[in-house]
Amino acid sequence: MSQATRVGILEDDEDMREYLVDVLETTPSLEIAFSCGLLNDATQNIAENSAPDLCLVDLDLPDGNGAEFVAALTQNSSAKALILTVLGDRESVMAGFSAGAHGYLLKDAEADQIIRHIHDTAAGANPISAQVSTHLLDHYLRHQNAAPTQKSVELTDGVDVALTKREVEVLTLFAKGLSYKETAQALEISPHTVNDYVKSIYGKLAVSSRNEAVFEALQLGWIKL
Repeated sequence: MSQATRVGILEDDEDMREYLVDVLETTPSLEIAFSCGLLNDATQNIAENSAPDLCLVDLDLPDGNGAEFVAALTQNSSAKALILTVLGDRESVMAGFSAGAHGYLLKDAEADQIIRHIHDTAAGANPISAQVSTHLLDHYLRHQNAAPTQKSVELTDGVDVALTKREVEVLTLFAKGLSYKETAQALEISPHTVNDYVKSIYGKLAVSSRNEAVFEALQLGWIKL
């Protein structure tokens, strides 16, 4: 039997925090590492104990912004950070990803979705709520000229590289918030094949995460939502 994923919770709303605790406690594959309502308490817990595998992090906290915790967590450990918040505005989204978040969900997500996205994030995916994807697209469209100049992506031999049709399909589904498994199902291919496409995309765009790949592809105009 595989070891349970240890999850930390940083959520200041007591009702929401208790709800998340209940959701995690009824899921055998997940284990609660800590449950805190304040940034300082979560930071102290990480300092005194080993970092969990993943943390669910709210952004709007009484003693600071959850992005601060995300930055410290991801810089000083291998733990992943999955933001779970009501803040779906563009500024909050960009602040979360800039801090190093591995995914960004809004609190309207159902319990089974939260569990699935925790597992996906722990496995290396980057779940993003649909509204968040829209803000990311808007962010790049706002910074493009009427006739945007496409940035060149080159291999070592100097030949320009573009994404294949299938790679565009994979990234487009990622931009809409689908996981590796969901993308495989939508395209009727195996998750292993999706992973192969992702490796190719990373190489072409010179990135190391799904979020970075989506950002770059949107900026280059190679994918659209």
